[in-house]
Amino acid sequence: MPQACRRFKPNRFALLLASLVAALLCGSWFINAASLTIAEPVRVFGDYGKLQTLAVSPDGKQLAFSSDYRDQKGDIVVYNLETKDKNTVTKTQYLETQPVFSRDGKEIFYFINEVGSGSIKKVSLADGAVTQITDRRVWCEFPSLSPDGKTLIYYSKRENKYNLYEMSLSTGKEARLTAEQNFDFGPVYSSNGQSVFFYSNRAGSSFSLFQFDRSSQKISPIFGPGGFTFQPTADFQGLLLFAVSNVSGNNDIYAVSLGKNRVDQITHSPGNDLFPVVDARGKRLYYISQREGDYAIYERKFSAAP
Repeated sequence: MPQACRRFKPNRFALLLASLVAALLCGSWFINAASLTIAEPVRVFGDYGKLQTLAVSPDGKQLAFSSDYRDQKGDIVVYNLETKDKNTVTKTQYLETQPVFSRDGKEIFYFINEVGSGSIKKVSLADGAVTQITDRRVWCEFPSLSPDGKTLIYYSKRENKYNLYEMSLSTGKEARLTAEQNFDFGPVYSSNGQSVFFYSNRAGSSFSLFQFDRSSQKISPIFGPGGFTFQPTADFQGLLLFAVSNVSGNNDIYAVSLGKNRVDQITHSPGNDLFPVVDARGKRLYYISQREGDYAIYERKFSAAP
């Protein structure tokens, strides 16, 4: 490893110089006193229609996403990062998107938009068997699975309210987590399962990030980049999460340091950068971008420290 890539705590001028040298030698950028080191993007998949939403398997070896390549609507596709094989696991006439791997990586939860219905289902990667998870009579979207695999959280539209709900997968029992007349979207569990991150307009006309404490049920705002901020990821070791914002005039991805009132813009391409997900084990950030014209998936290795 080049010496310029090592961690150290020099003075401000030396830190700037080291950051520039490291960027040239390692393809990385040191952000805010070396709390986050992130490599340049590497394209891992593309040229397969319009790609939407993204998930990474627990072992970090597979990605799942929605592609309209087959029917101009959207199927759930699984892509093996090692073998480069891809497998379309849903093939209906409807839009299927928002995949989430089960904790053993053998199943995928996803959203399906059928006629007059939007609900969450589950598909087995072994035999393609599909299981209905949420009631088709109520709109449910943006599923996220708890770290222990026991509960599923999502937003649901009921009584003209867009609130967060949590379901016990063993009993099918639901609990409503938020109840205000707001738009609460995109929930994702924290890495320790104690909180839920989501985006909402509850602080004003635009959307920003919030944290729901599952124990106290307290909702707290998260300091973000401003603008329309959405699509938060799970946190990395309680230090930071990634989210999308249009504050720069384009949809870019930002690193949001938790509890430090600090954000850093990490993508700057003219194309939209969307749907970030984190492989915490492999310390990799994946996202979908149009930076080269088509819809493609990019990978960026990173490391973070307090």
